[in-house]
Amino acid sequence: MSEASISDVNPYDAPDASLDTGHDEGSYQPKIFSFNGRIGRMRYLAYSIGVNFLLMLVIVPLAGASAFMGGDPSTSMIGMLGIGIFYVVTIVISVMFAKRRLNDLNRSGWWFLLFIIPIINLILAIYLIFFPGTSGNNNFGAAPAANSVGVLILGWMFPALMILGIVAAVVIPQFAGMAPQ
Repeated sequence: MSEASISDVNPYDAPDASLDTGHDEGSYQPKIFSFNGRIGRMRYLAYSIGVNFLLMLVIVPLAGASAFMGGDPSTSMIGMLGIGIFYVVTIVISVMFAKRRLNDLNRSGWWFLLFIIPIINLILAIYLIFFPGTSGNNNFGAAPAANSVGVLILGWMFPALMILGIVAAVVIPQFAGMAPQ
């Protein structure tokens, strides 16, 4: 064992700690319900669609039961409580996904507060959906792994549902005889 005197040790030297994050570049597999890490565009769309669909499976029957039993105040209160819980959960999940997407763009999660400002919220939504994340590691961690087939299917459901909704809004009134004349 070599003895180093106080004068031989530089207090400003970097410690001998490993700076490895434990992830190879591109091998980080993101978890759905986590506030840490990064998610890309397709995962952002897929996770948002998937989780909101699951939440709707819970809230629609609850709201329907509340509507059919409208005469009973306790049932309608339970339905309203369920809807309130649904909105709180949806907001928390939306913040979580947007924060992780912003981290993929090498931005702080606090940028999510821009969704409060009208017009800016549309620009931020376009930024989150269409701009690619940083390649490789950034300030918020390793790049996520490639998307799985399930993520790709759920992610492409968003634009498909948007197009289907627009087509339905045009076609359904035509068949119902409500077309403007």
